[in-house]
Amino acid sequence: MLSAATRGWFRALVLSAPAVLGGCATLQDAAGIPRSGHQSNGTYVGGDVEEKMPGRQIKDRLEMLSRQIKALPQQAALEQESRPQTVGSALGRMFGGPGAGLQSTKDFQRATAESDALNALLVKKQCA
Repeated sequence: MLSAATRGWFRALVLSAPAVLGGCATLQDAAGIPRSGHQSNGTYVGGDVEEKMPGRQIKDRLEMLSRQIKALPQQAALEQESRPQTVGSALGRMFGGPGAGLQSTKDFQRATAESDALNALLVKKQCA
């Protein structure tokens, strides 16, 4: 059996693990260390999964992203006319530039960044 102190320490360790592990991404972002996925500066860095994808799969993903990019401006317009769902989005709309505080705008930027990275990967793989 574990002592009460050991159980308490273990419980604290288990409960704090997500906060510590979640901080790793923040430290990487602060240090400017690229990791696969969407970056804090708005770009997208492909990982091993994308690197191993054949050209056809990359083109299929680009086609899906293209359809999403075309639809998102209309969604943003509808979202702009609706009432903000969170305080953060309300403040973003009040003090940000055009499209600030809209999830559709964020999704558009993320899809565009991923599309740019995948297009660069196609060129790198000489599939374009």
